[in-house]
Amino acid sequence: MSLFVGLIQKFQTEIKFLIVGAWNTLFGIIVFILLLNFLERVLINQRLIYLLSIFLSHFIAVLNAYIFHKFFTFQSKEKGIAALHEFLRFSSSYLGTLILNLVIISFMVEFFEMQPEISGAISIPICVVITYFLLSKYSFKKAVKKQ
Repeated sequence: MSLFVGLIQKFQTEIKFLIVGAWNTLFGIIVFILLLNFLERVLINQRLIYLLSIFLSHFIAVLNAYIFHKFFTFQSKEKGIAALHEFLRFSSSYLGTLILNLVIISFMVEFFEMQPEISGAISIPICVVITYFLLSKYSFKKAVKKQ
C-alpha cells in the first residue's frame, strides 16, 4: 500500500494532468455537441455549422484546460500580465499539438491508408506526451520549478 501511495505522490502532477485531460476531452465533446445542436437551429449553411462548432468548442475547451491546468495540475500563481503570457504560451502549445495531431493522422490516412479512427488512436498518446512536456517545460515552467 505504501508503494502505491509513494507512486501517487511521485507522479502527482502527471496524474493530475491525465485527470484534467480526460475531463477536458469530455467537456470539449459536450460543448461541441451542444454548439452543433444550437447552431443547427439558427444557421442554414451545414458546412458553417460544423466548422463553427469545431472552432468554438476548441476555443472553449482550451480555456477550460488552461483554467484547470493552471490551478489544479501545475498550481501556477501567475497573475496579471504574467498570467496573460502564460496563457499565450499555453495556447501556442495546444495549437502546436493540434497541428501535430492533424499531420500525424493525415500522414497515416494518406500514405498508409489507415482508417482515421485507428490513426487517431495512435496519434492521441503521442500528442498527450508531447502536450505534457510542452505544458510542464514551457507553458507553466515557473509553476513547475516552484514545486
